[in-house]
Amino acid sequence: MKVSRTLWAVTSLALALTLTAACGGGSGSGDAGASGDTGSVTYAGFGGTGQEAIAKAWLDPFGKESGVGVVQDNPVTYAKIQQMVDAKNVTWDIAQGGADFGLEGNPRLEDIDCSVVSCGDYANGPFKVYKQGVPLFVFSIVLAYNTDKFGANPPRNYADFFNTAKYPGKRAIDGTAGFQGILEAALMANGVPRDKLYPLDVDRALKLLEPIRDDLIVFKDAAECINLVSSGEAVMGNCYNGRVKLAKDEGQPIDNTWGQQIYLCDYLFVPKGAPDKANAMKLIAYIASAANNGKITQYIPYGPANPKATASGTYAADAPTAHVLEGEDAPIVMDSAWWNANMEKAIEKTTAWLAG
Repeated sequence: MKVSRTLWAVTSLALALTLTAACGGGSGSGDAGASGDTGSVTYAGFGGTGQEAIAKAWLDPFGKESGVGVVQDNPVTYAKIQQMVDAKNVTWDIAQGGADFGLEGNPRLEDIDCSVVSCGDYANGPFKVYKQGVPLFVFSIVLAYNTDKFGANPPRNYADFFNTAKYPGKRAIDGTAGFQGILEAALMANGVPRDKLYPLDVDRALKLLEPIRDDLIVFKDAAECINLVSSGEAVMGNCYNGRVKLAKDEGQPIDNTWGQQIYLCDYLFVPKGAPDKANAMKLIAYIASAANNGKITQYIPYGPANPKATASGTYAADAPTAHVLEGEDAPIVMDSAWWNANMEKAIEKTTAWLAG
């Protein structure tokens, strides 16, 4: 799932063209349809435990309830979608990915049918519906820490990430995507109000990182973050919440704080010319409905993206949506439009800064 994908999908959740709520409210039923429906729908995801959870929560139940055959494929890539559409040989009906693919006016995607999908449910959520994409689930980058180092006095939020006097030791930081989230956290720790973060002052944020430059260990794969923190080579790091939970359950000396978690979201979209567009919309409606969207937490610690859905099951208490703090510790939700327009420049600046 998210923990093994390439850069474009690591930023899924979060980078995009302008958000829109142009899709109005749909029927809202989330019904799979009467048994006996015909056809089949192919779902393309990232494979691994994430796709296994998606299958158990949504794909298999939809198939059983609707009578529509559900076929799975992976790994999904934007390049493959482009090739399929351009060659007019599309085999995927639904693809999973980030909003950075462009979910507004993308000629390679179908528009979401909001008479079928309950688009209006998302109006007051942290992630809105795009004209061509519907939020799937919420995951987050959290401040993880080594419990052997700080078990009795753990860091509370990213202000502590920058406080090496109180919390000495190395910090693990993702160096692949322009320090997204960390730049916002640095500015907030320096007193910039949330509503004044954008346009993001990258140069100022990097200056704020200068005092801890020698304390940073840069990683390029999500697994490295867990290894660095749990081994104690880094005392804290910005890791994915699902991986922290897994490592913690395995008995590794790692935990996380939920203060200023960096909220991320995956989306569902339909390639242009999908073989079974009608059933694709039905499956998206089923997954996105208030009745079903929270079922993902039965199998993996991701939260429902539909704000009207209720998380249930084994991992409900470990989902990011169960730990939405207030005030300065509230989740950091990045400005997708800004990052979509400025990602390349941010990567150039952070790469140059790291090279020092």
